[in-house]
Amino acid sequence: MKSGLAKAVLLAVVAGWCSSTSAALLYDYSGSSVALPDGNGSGVAFGFSISDPSSSITAVTVTLNLSGGFNGDVYAYLSHGSGFAVLLNRTGRGSTTPGSSAAGYANTGFAITFDSTASANVHFYQNNSPSYNGSGQLTGFWQPDGRAIDPGLAASAFDASGSANFSTFTGLNPNGNWTLYLEDVSSGGISTLNDFSVSVSAVPEPANIALGIFAGIFASATLWRRRRRNQIAANAADRAVI
Repeated sequence: MKSGLAKAVLLAVVAGWCSSTSAALLYDYSGSSVALPDGNGSGVAFGFSISDPSSSITAVTVTLNLSGGFNGDVYAYLSHGSGFAVLLNRTGRGSTTPGSSAAGYANTGFAITFDSTASANVHFYQNNSPSYNGSGQLTGFWQPDGRAIDPGLAASAFDASGSANFSTFTGLNPNGNWTLYLEDVSSGGISTLNDFSVSVSAVPEPANIALGIFAGIFASATLWRRRRRNQIAANAADRAVI
């Protein structure tokens, strides 16, 4: 392969790699604050949709601003297609974990970001040097709770970790309907959703990336052959003149 073609192929590969980098798709709730029905199993569901050429999810993050009430009462999840991540499931509720209780934590609210790369799971956040803002809300970055169990189960069921986290979205197509659901499981104190956002990182399907790279290589090879033929013809013409 001549140096010109090698450079063209390299450029094609680089172009293919660049096309595979993640695009950030963001949904930002801009509606009014909503109080969760106190001790009501019906909860509140927020539906939204994403439409983008990207077709394979690589990561998801969620920011949540929830004030008032009792954190140990709140259950929340994010769903899309077969993906299902439990963000909160009665934080602090447990039986044998240090600091846990049947009622869960009594802090009032969350102003946090759920991120798979965070250092600690949110369920027993009081055991992981938490910080709070002036309104008493938990702040910082936390892994989703992940406990895909009925929030009404016995406290002992919450001591074990869960696996219903953002990895359940990996590889799914981001397009279509999404749902954020929140519920105040136990009466006493009212939690209010002030705002939330969902950020989805996604890329084209690997097959499409490969096709783009091969198309670039083919086009480069065709161009090199055309230039080679023109060069041969020019050389022949020079020899004829001599």
